[in-house]
Formats: sequence, C-alpha cells, structure tokens
Amino acid sequence: MATVHLVAFLLLAGCKGCAPEPEPLPPSVMVLILDGVRADELSRVETSALTGMSGEAYAAETWETLAVHATIVRAALNQGATTTAPAHAALVTGRPETFANFPVDAARGPGVYVPEHPTIFEAAREGLGLAEEDVVLLANTELLSPVTTSLAPGFGRGARYDLVVDPDRGEPANDDAPVFDALNALIDAHPPRLVVVNLHDADRAGHVGEGDAYAEGVLALDALLADFWTRLREEHPAYAESLLLVVTTDHGRHRYDDDEDDDWHDHGDSCAGCRETPMFLLGRTRAGKELDVPVANLDLTATIAAYLGVDLPWAEGLPITEAFVDLAATARSGEIGRVESGAHTASQRWLAERSTRSEVVVDGAVISTPGIYAAEAPTLLDGTGGMRTCFRELDLEPDAGFLPWRARCLAEAGDGWTDMGFPDEEVGPFFQAALVERDGRTWAAWPNNPHASTGAGEEGGVGLAIAAWAPATGWTDRTWARAIFPTDATLVATTRGLVAAVGTSLGDPDYRYTRRVRVVPVLISDTTVVPDTAVEVTLDALLGADGRVEHPALAADGDTVRLAVLGADATARIVAALTSEDGGRTWSNAVALPDGGIPVPWLAPVWDGADVVWGVAGDGDAALCRAAPGDSVARCVEAGSARVQSFTARDGRANFIRDGGIGAWEAAELSW
Repeated sequence: MATVHLVAFLLLAGCKGCAPEPEPLPPSVMVLILDGVRADELSRVETSALTGMSGEAYAAETWETLAVHATIVRAALNQGATTTAPAHAALVTGRPETFANFPVDAARGPGVYVPEHPTIFEAAREGLGLAEEDVVLLANTELLSPVTTSLAPGFGRGARYDLVVDPDRGEPANDDAPVFDALNALIDAHPPRLVVVNLHDADRAGHVGEGDAYAEGVLALDALLADFWTRLREEHPAYAESLLLVVTTDHGRHRYDDDEDDDWHDHGDSCAGCRETPMFLLGRTRAGKELDVPVANLDLTATIAAYLGVDLPWAEGLPITEAFVDLAATARSGEIGRVESGAHTASQRWLAERSTRSEVVVDGAVISTPGIYAAEAPTLLDGTGGMRTCFRELDLEPDAGFLPWRARCLAEAGDGWTDMGFPDEEVGPFFQAALVERDGRTWAAWPNNPHASTGAGEEGGVGLAIAAWAPATGWTDRTWARAIFPTDATLVATTRGLVAAVGTSLGDPDYRYTRRVRVVPVLISDTTVVPDTAVEVTLDALLGADGRVEHPALAADGDTVRLAVLGADATARIVAALTSEDGGRTWSNAVALPDGGIPVPWLAPVWDGADVVWGVAGDGDAALCRAAPGDSVARCVEAGSARVQSFTARDGRANFIRDGGIGAWEAAELSW
C-alpha cells in the first residue's frame, strides 16, 4: 500500500529527473489559398452542377480531417476584384487595394507596381521583429511576387517570396504537390510565423484544362490538404497547436447557368460564383461551428493581425472573433474618405455589423441605402443647383446570379435627395466618380474598370468614361477615352470644355512597368462631347523610365490648367507639378516639389490656390506639406498621428482623417 501511495505522490508532484515540458510556441498563422476553387466544390451544402455532389461529399477527405477541427464559413465573400493578384493584394493589406492582375517579368521582377498600403507581412516583421525566414509567401505562380511588400513609408521588409519551380522546365510547377513538398520542407527546417501559400493548379486547370480538369484539380487538393494536416499534427504537434490555419480561396469561378457544361472555366467579374469563397479556420477556433453571417476576405486580414498581436490599422475588415474561443481584437471605427465642397462634407462611416459594414453620410446624415452591405467612396459637389453626390454600393441579394457594385448618385431636392440614376448598370469595386459643374449640367468622370481587367478602352469595356446629367434630361451617353486599368479619375471645367486625368498603363508587354497619367481634354457643345488628343504625362526626366506616375490632381482657371501627380521609382518618391496654358493640350516640363519627407502613396495631392498639398510620413507623426512649383522649401505641419487616411485642403487649412487609436479614425484640422 505504501508503494502505491509513493507512486501517486510522484505522479502528482512530478519528479526532478523527468524531462521538462516544452515551451509553447508563439502564435503563428498559415493561410492556404486554393486559387480559383469555387465554394460549390468545397464547402457549399447545395449540389454542385459540375460534380453532382455537395462540397462536403465531393471534398470528403478535407471534411473528414480538417473541417471537424474548424470553424466553417460555407460561403465567404470576396467583395473586391475576383482575380488573383488584386484578391491577394486585398488579403495582405486588409483593404480593397487598387491593384491589377498584371503579369510579372521574372527577369525584371515586380518593379514598383506593388501595393501602396502596408502589408500584413511588413506589419508582422516590424511589430514582432521577425527575420526573413519567419515570413514567407510560397506560390507556384509569378503573379504574386509583387504583394510581398509595399510603397508605404516606414515599411519595406516584407515576405520572402519562394516560387516553386518545375526543375525540368524551369517554370512554375503545374501541379500543387511540389508546393506542399516545399511547405513541409520549410516547416521542417524552420516553422515560419506567417506563411501565405498560393496553390495555383486548380485555377490554371479551370482556365486551360479540358473536361474534368478543374474538378480533378479540386480532388487533388482534397487529398493533399488531408495529408498535409495529418503530417503537421503528427510531426510538428507544438507548431500545429500554436497555429491559426486558414484554408480559403482568393476567388471562385463562374456559376452562370447550370445547363452550361463549362461555366466554371473563368472568373473575374461580379458573378456570385466568383465572389463566394469557402473558408475553414483551425486553431483556437470553435470546432464544428458554422458562421451564418457574411464574412469577407478583408475580415481575415484583421483576424490574422489580431491573432499575431500586430497593428494593421489600415485593415478594413471585422476580426472574426465569433470563430474563436478567445481572441482579443478591436474593430475599425469612425469615418474615412472625407471630401468637402462648399460648406458641406461627405464621408464613409464604419459600422460594426457584418451584414451592414459601412454607410455614406453627408453633413452627418446617412444618405446611402438603409441596410445595404457596403456603401463606399463618396464624392461631393456643391453647385448652383445644390449638392450632388456619387458613391458605390454592394447588395448581397444576388440578381440573376450576380453580386455587382452599383453606382448611386443623388441630387439635393428641397429637404431631401432625389436619385439621379447612373449610365452604368454595374461599376467596379474601385469606382469613384469625379464631379464638376459646367453650363448648368453636372459632369462625371469615372474609371470604368468593373472587373480589374487589363483590357483597352472600348464602349462597354475598360477606360475613362465621361457623361453629363441635367434634371430635365437625365444622363447623356457616355464618352470614352482609352485607358488600361484606369484609376483615380479627376475632372475640371475650362473655357473650352473639360479636362480629365486618369491613371493608366501604356501597353503590352509593359503594363506593369509603365504606369502613367493620361490627360484628356474634352470639347463640349449642346449636342456633342468629343475627347481631344490625350497627353501622356511621364516623369522620365525626374525618375527612371520605369517610374510609376499616379494619383493626378487637376485645377483650372480659364484655360490655364495645373496638374499634380505622385511619382515613384526604385529609389525615389516625389510630388511633381505641370502647367498647361491651352486647356490641357500641351504641358510644361514637370517640376519636382521640394522634399518634405516621404510622400504617402495613397494620399492624392490636391491644389489649394497656387500651392500643392500632399501627405508625408516617416518614423514619427505624419504631416501635410504645401508648396508652389518653384518653391525651395515645403511648409509642413504634423498631423498628430502616424497615419493619415485622407484629407482636403482649402484656403490655407486642411481637414483630414487620422488614426486616433488602432484603426479608430477621427476627423482633425490643421492650418499653415
């Protein structure tokens, strides 16, 4: 009996000769992105028209090995561009980054066409002091090499990019098994703290494969996922215990017509099958729980930041706290995207509900559709006929299988607003209109870029669109100007007509390496609207030939037009200005404005009288600077925060939105 008591005592008290318990590993995150896999074939309860089975029955090994440990989102949402590169840019920055699916020249690398906002890779390295081997992007496609880092001031140490290559062909591997082999080797050698893995084969098979190639690609992934998870738990239990593992996709595929045999071949628009994505979350999550609320890809970024304990205030998502047993996270709040006209202001206000994420307010009053999923990116014009505003809205009630962004334009009418309609039935996830008044009509210019395509400008396609609205007649037909992946339209009225400017790429094969600003003079009369010869604005004399020129700002006085732009190359960030005396047809040489610090790449410059105003950032507080072309010194005033989201400037003062906490945006004002 004494012996039994001694054994029991030793079991309870432990013994000095026993091996110590291993130290728990710090939190780590792994995101497995099954590129282009629809929710239909992986997670939807409904029967897939392609396989004749539910996702749970078709991808049986995934459900038997992973899903039993996971919180399950049957159909998460990509609310942005449903193509690979922009979807990944949104995932790593946590916001709808204006980004195109441009190919990458392996010899030239990604160039400076990279995300503008900080990436989760950079935030993890900066906030946790991680080394290069701790933060990795692993893929078998070169499309993703640009999203490892950003142009954001104060960052730059992003993910290590590991491209998995077929040794026989010297090109990216055509199947996903080598990617899992590379991932296993990575974990065996040094388990990374943050790794994003793109598995590209199913998407490739969907585009170019025949017959059952895409469906077979999903089955191949099903087996690979099950084997990987089993191996990870058996051979690296401590790492598996510390890990948040996410299995999801960047976008889905077409689901237009169940009678079509090949409706899964493509993606890249607003079809519900392209937007809906599966998502499994494993870690400190609630096993077997299903979320029946809208969960977006941007929510995942905010969740990753919270799990790692790093700050990513630009992330616009709501952390998926419902999935976890315990996850401390703060959601973004406040108003962003502030614009002003006359004595009035408009902005986008964050909401904390998953089903209603944001709304648009003018002078503090909500004007967007009640209960809409998202209302974003307002513009405002206070003209002789009253206020006009345009913004974009996304409704999650599918219309004939589509989930499109739609433009909403309103005109002030008495004590309320009247709907102006809009020329386009559908707009893109980056839509924002520029508004100006001329001859009693409201003119709008917008980048018609509904699916983040690289296509050239044709009617019904991609380009800069211009139209006019009058109360009695409604909208005119659209006038088109060619642009490739157009962004950041701006518009002014001149004596002769209008001048518009837009960001564009020049052409194949250099889409990625020749981002420029295109200026389009427009002649108008009562019956015709004719775009004149467009002018390409380059900064070759100030930057290299591959310099990136974006975010145009126009101002006009008669036929004198002034243009300010942001420029970047591998070593420099500048703000430059040009002048035209003939309504935007010919321009002076570009002049760099004085150095006030590193320009913030997402803050478009604005004109305030003869001065340009722009944002700069560095190690301390951000600042707003101003100078006229030819000045030798920039006058800069600190913003009281390291982060500025947007600003307006007029009469020597600036209203701006700054981060008052972690993602708690607040309005502030400064003057020079």
